[in-house]
Amino acid sequence: MRLFVIIRNCMIFIFGVWFFEFHLDYRLPDENNLLLFFVAIPVVWATISQLWTSYSYSEIDSKPILLCCHILSMMMLLGTVFLVSAVLNTISGVLDPIGIFMFHAVGWTVVAAMILYDIVDSGRR
Repeated sequence: MRLFVIIRNCMIFIFGVWFFEFHLDYRLPDENNLLLFFVAIPVVWATISQLWTSYSYSEIDSKPILLCCHILSMMMLLGTVFLVSAVLNTISGVLDPIGIFMFHAVGWTVVAAMILYDIVDSGRR
């Protein structure tokens, strides 16, 4: 299962970054919507992060629930890649090169940590 999780997560990450950040160049609305930046996105992202670590593959004892877990994990990872890409694309116009680099480093470090957690958890017995 570990190899499946590695391949699944890496494909979602690579495809998601390419698609949302570079191909679509998706940006959040132009107006200064503080509610979006300081409430909605953090609440959604905190919920995704909490759900990501709230269960373990070793705790799942039925195939239907395992399938649901994989689908949910794919949706959470894709959603996180989308949020990070959208925020990075939106704020990159107001940052200097160091700021752009640092925000990318922080955003993609969080996604990499989620992927690493999932890989480690998939190897637990």
